[in-house]
Amino acid sequence: MTTVQPFEATDLFKLNNVNLDTLTENFPLEFYFEYLILWPELFFKSVEYTANSNSNHDISGYMMAKTEGKGQEWHSHITAVTVCPEFRRISLASMLCNTLEAITDSEPHNVNFIDLFVKCNNQLAIMLYEKLGYSVYRRVVGYYNSNEDGYPETLKKINDGKDAFDMRKAMARDKGQNIRKDGRKHKCYPHEVKF
Repeated sequence: MTTVQPFEATDLFKLNNVNLDTLTENFPLEFYFEYLILWPELFFKSVEYTANSNSNHDISGYMMAKTEGKGQEWHSHITAVTVCPEFRRISLASMLCNTLEAITDSEPHNVNFIDLFVKCNNQLAIMLYEKLGYSVYRRVVGYYNSNEDGYPETLKKINDGKDAFDMRKAMARDKGQNIRKDGRKHKCYPHEVKF
């Protein structure tokens, strides 16, 4: 049985089954603490209660999100949504995304949209987000470049392994202002992504 619970600081000691995976981004401890302090209601975990588990409950995944922007660009940003490999393919990522949507589409947040960044070559994640109603708003060229690489000299030089799609899902109050049908054609540099 799966439940969604608030993330706690001590959970950082119980994440090896989730974070020690090539598909999961790991952050410094202070980054996790920042989210716990500033957006505690948008940082939550899925927990599995199983008879076979030593502790009788295992963290199977988590959602790290925040709110940012002003006016029409007031939105929730998914920083990380990840699921332990042994619990994938049972809709946990969808459940975590839907929980975030339910929280931020109502008081006190009332966001206009939810956004996230995903590598352009991560087809499984892109298909998941599209199934949940997200669409590509723009391509951020060089988003995953290391500092030594710098930005590409031109927006025409694309690299699916280093570029990100800025994907968005509009809430009812957005009235389609932050959605584009031709989002894959729009390109920008990472420093141009501001809210």
